[in-house]
Amino acid sequence: MTQYALNKCIFDHLRRLENPDDNRAPDDIVTAGYVLDAAELAAVDNGDVAAFHDLGVHPVLINGYCRANGWKRADYKQLFRADQIAAAEATEGVRWQKS
Repeated sequence: MTQYALNKCIFDHLRRLENPDDNRAPDDIVTAGYVLDAAELAAVDNGDVAAFHDLGVHPVLINGYCRANGWKRADYKQLFRADQIAAAEATEGVRWQKS
């Protein structure tokens, strides 16, 4: 698996969205130039945030991707499996989630 490449792909996508001259849609991720396996490509093509989590995408990048698509945490939290939700709720009090 190419966890770094997938994280880098999503990170670069979020940086592209910050450019006002780029008319790319929030779910239109460029995968050219990244070494991604079939599961990673499928997750990117489908915008599957639960698969992003399963594939090891950093939670901050998942949050940025979802917010770029206009989703609030309550909107995309339900896409995760029950064990993923329990793990996320266990970290509710951490400082970076309060800002």
